[in-house]
Amino acid sequence: MEVEIPYLEYFGLNEKPFGMTPDPAFYYESKYHKEALDSLRFFLSQKEGFALICGDVGSGKTTLSRIFLDSLDRKSYNSALILNPIMDEMEFIREVLKELNAPFEPHTKKELYDTLRTFLIDEYTKGRETVLVIDEAQLISNELLDFIRLISNIETDKQKLLHTIFFAQLEFLDRLKDDRLRHLSQRITVTCYIKPLSFEEAKSYIHYRLIKAGMKGTMDVNERALRLIHHASKGYPRLINYICDRCLLLAYARSQNGIDGNIVSRVLMDDNIPLSSVRKHEEKKRSVFEISLIVLNFVLILFILYLLDILKIDEIMEQFSYIFSFIRIK
Repeated sequence: MEVEIPYLEYFGLNEKPFGMTPDPAFYYESKYHKEALDSLRFFLSQKEGFALICGDVGSGKTTLSRIFLDSLDRKSYNSALILNPIMDEMEFIREVLKELNAPFEPHTKKELYDTLRTFLIDEYTKGRETVLVIDEAQLISNELLDFIRLISNIETDKQKLLHTIFFAQLEFLDRLKDDRLRHLSQRITVTCYIKPLSFEEAKSYIHYRLIKAGMKGTMDVNERALRLIHHASKGYPRLINYICDRCLLLAYARSQNGIDGNIVSRVLMDDNIPLSSVRKHEEKKRSVFEISLIVLNFVLILFILYLLDILKIDEIMEQFSYIFSFIRIK
């Protein structure tokens, strides 16, 4: 049964623009997403064994993995995608064979390994390479990581037959520093980081998703609202989606045609999303404006007093010295 989303018709949308599940149809290519895809294409061109794409929670790693797999030429590449790597070695190799549509019998680990080896060699002779993508790689046990390294030893004299790409959260980097994983760490030849969206990217991202969802024309999401969303989300797409979805719902409930700062503030407070960085940012802007206004008025008064011959030039310079020391203190 399809859940009715009340604001879709109200805003003239065909579908939910800010879903929480990864959807390649809504993929927005930021600077860092593009760099990651370019790095993976280079990685495949070099016929190497391991690559790593790192990013914090909600940075868009899973969506990027789908985009990358969808971009592969199926005449040249087989692919296997492991979404949940919490498993033992037998379960893992079975899952890989299943993803590759390689027939196998559930026997010993050695027999399963030989089945995979035979498959990779046969596909290589047919002109097809094999790509293994592992999402949430930070969840893999050390034992399984070592087993994955052993599988990567299936190779010809010139190249690896299995190209493995880890998509992982940042803590995976710390794990790779463990001496027990040094042999794997040394084989990762491409490492790329997905960083949060800049303000301009977040702004484009929000409008892009609204248009992609079928919006005709533009919805008014004012500058203050955009800045609040960006600061509260720290530029992470998943949190941007959550905040924007709640904002659309509240705007619908209030019969508003757009999203303003008041809507965003209400959502952030209702959902206990920290506002400290937002407040700090706005207070800083306000403080700079107030100081500038004070200095401008002070200079204007001095100029008038000079014209009226009430103050001499040396007295004015003394006053300037005072105001500059005030600014330094602030």
